[in-house]
Amino acid sequence: MFKRILVPLDGSTFSELALSAAREIASCDGGEIILARVDERYEPPPGLFVPVSALPEVTQLSVGEYLQQHEQRLRASGFKASSAVLEGKVASAIVRFAREADVDLIVMCTHGRTGLRRLLMGSVAEGVMRSAPCPVMLIRPVHWPE
Repeated sequence: MFKRILVPLDGSTFSELALSAAREIASCDGGEIILARVDERYEPPPGLFVPVSALPEVTQLSVGEYLQQHEQRLRASGFKASSAVLEGKVASAIVRFAREADVDLIVMCTHGRTGLRRLLMGSVAEGVMRSAPCPVMLIRPVHWPE
């Protein structure tokens, strides 16, 4: 059913949770996993302090190398895989690529921000869901009580 599954990654371990879900879906349907990362130069909103710990974890690898590593791991596990570096605003670049590449499903993580943080930072997941040409599966982290 889902032959082309797009997994947008932002370089964080958190975003890679979506990759596990995409692997499960692809293994059932024999689908191709397409990894994508938007190469948008990071600029925090004016006047907003963003701690270094909130920045994507991919700092030593180029965007292309990062995607290539994941693509090679998928292929070594027997999956059909490809990758693409996209440009532009994150949500619109993901939606545009999904349309152009005839994607059947987008699997991505959402941070689940609410309130002021969501207002200031926006929601890429929401932007993708509103305009995507295909179903979107959102993965939220599970926070275990300590």
